[in-house]
Amino acid sequence: MREFLNLGEHPLDNAIVSREKLAEPEMRYPLRVLFCQECGLSQLGEVISPKILFRDYVYLTSGMPRVSEHFRNYANDIVDRFSRPGGLVVEIGSNDGILLAAVKERGTRVLGIDPALNIAKVANDRGVETIPDFFSQHLATDIARKYGQADVVIGNNVVAHIDDHHDLLRGVITFLKPDGAFIFEAPYLLDMFERLAFDSIYHEHLSYLSIRPLRRLMQDHEMEIFDVRMFPVQGESIRVFAGLAGKHAIMPSVAKFLELEEKSGLDDFESYQELSSRIQQLKSEVVSTLHDFKRQGKRIAGYGAPARGNTILNYYGIGPDMLEYATEELPTKIGRFTPGTHIPVIHVEESRKNPPDYYLLLAWNYLDAVLEKERAFRERGGKFILPVGETRIM
Repeated sequence: MREFLNLGEHPLDNAIVSREKLAEPEMRYPLRVLFCQECGLSQLGEVISPKILFRDYVYLTSGMPRVSEHFRNYANDIVDRFSRPGGLVVEIGSNDGILLAAVKERGTRVLGIDPALNIAKVANDRGVETIPDFFSQHLATDIARKYGQADVVIGNNVVAHIDDHHDLLRGVITFLKPDGAFIFEAPYLLDMFERLAFDSIYHEHLSYLSIRPLRRLMQDHEMEIFDVRMFPVQGESIRVFAGLAGKHAIMPSVAKFLELEEKSGLDDFESYQELSSRIQQLKSEVVSTLHDFKRQGKRIAGYGAPARGNTILNYYGIGPDMLEYATEELPTKIGRFTPGTHIPVIHVEESRKNPPDYYLLLAWNYLDAVLEKERAFRERGGKFILPVGETRIM
């Protein structure tokens, strides 16, 4: 394992701070990314206990822009391709159950598994049966005994959160039907190279996924990837379809992604060193832009207070002296402060009453939805500063 990127010590990105705890010290942990030259996986150098990260969680999937349409299409694809009448679809890390609710509407049995006690309650209250626990092979054995085997196991934005991928696959195999499908989405590592989307790096995301190391992992468990698709969610995300070897026809998309990654140098450590240099240069450019606007007397606020945005704020060293506030719509964040940088978080409607000159678009991965929602702000001359990518002002 070789380190290629060190972002310093960061607080936990979802550990948003209440006013009462502002004066208390925050725990900070190293945020280093390593590259395995043997298997090709990029992963964090330090692992924080999942009980610290996930037992009380502030992220609600249903609160994200435009997720309803994405998950409805996702649910239809799952049911149409893989589910049978009376079959079972299980989701690992099911959050508030929005995807499973759409699957359930199609008449399919569903079961969620999520360790966040507060969010599992939300899912159960909306009618999506959810087990409030961490997924493991042991838990999978109990589930199979009680509910039977599943046609589909989903891992939506959760595989990168799990430290032991081998236990994950053993668990999936335990209660997946022999011809069933394991389907998961995750931010695509190549997006970090193409758009410098390094803000997907935070303590919850233990690994940064691409097809080549995933294929090797599957082979270790007599599984294979049989399809790959890409979607513009959370930046660019891959949806990976896997199953037991020989049970599904291999689609041409698999070879396409493998070739793309080889051409992009994802097997070469030098590519990762170059990425690190580009991220450092990006930091200098964005911070310089913000200082220039402040010297001109411009008012700047953050748009959105997502977990990934806190990676940007802490690595760039941006605090309340630079941003007046950050906007949000999630009630779990409003009235609190960003971890590490202590920027106040207000409701976006409050910001619209007296908008700044510029928003630093921390929720840049929802760019199109934000531009549509904030048309009035733009028509009055307001602009967005993009913290990643090639474009700086929009």
